[in-house]
Amino acid sequence: MVPSKSLSTQRLILLFVVSLGVVSGSIFLVTNDFVGAPGGNASASQYTDVTSCTTITEPGQYALRRDVGGSAGLSESCITIKANDVVLDGFGHTVDGRGVTNSTGIRVEGESVTDVTVRAVTVTDWNRGIHVMNGSQVTIRKVNATANAEGISIWNTRRSSVTRSEFHDNLIGVVVDNASTNVNVSGNHFGNNYAGDVKRGRGRLRSDADAESLAADPTTASPPTSFLAERRHRVAT
Repeated sequence: MVPSKSLSTQRLILLFVVSLGVVSGSIFLVTNDFVGAPGGNASASQYTDVTSCTTITEPGQYALRRDVGGSAGLSESCITIKANDVVLDGFGHTVDGRGVTNSTGIRVEGESVTDVTVRAVTVTDWNRGIHVMNGSQVTIRKVNATANAEGISIWNTRRSSVTRSEFHDNLIGVVVDNASTNVNVSGNHFGNNYAGDVKRGRGRLRSDADAESLAADPTTASPPTSFLAERRHRVAT
């Protein structure tokens, strides 16, 4: 008969396996630095959980705890942020739309919303994945915008940034209107955005360029409303 391992040896093996799992998880977060890695240091108790489409009207840190979306109708948004000093951490979850005309996944707007961060979230199948209007000091990072008409649109906003994010299979990756100033779009990945990666008004911006660096015509024309439906048809066939 083969002698059984001692209890202490079994515990040592178990500890090694658990430790290896923790290390592997840490490596996953590092190698997926663009999307899905939480960007803050707050403990779970410091977050307010978000588990469905909602409107945020109070300052604080909010955590998306599961995939949400699918219920926004015409000209509606899933998550709307109307307060200053807000952090919305997606923790790698998805805000998923239905391709409805003029719908928005995450909207940041108000009289003059300031100091808002949106990070580590995927937005897909919206007319606008993330829409920022009348804001300042808005930070968008580690976002994955896929299969939207506009991945991120920024209107009448200043001193804001879009960084370390990914934009694929949208009509346009990032749109910054002519009224916005000091908007930094840098360190992002772009691929297969049909009408352009980054646009300022009707003029084309170079990827990873400061959105204030080029003069351009006023506001970008609205994308074709049939874009999302046509894209779904192409994928289905």
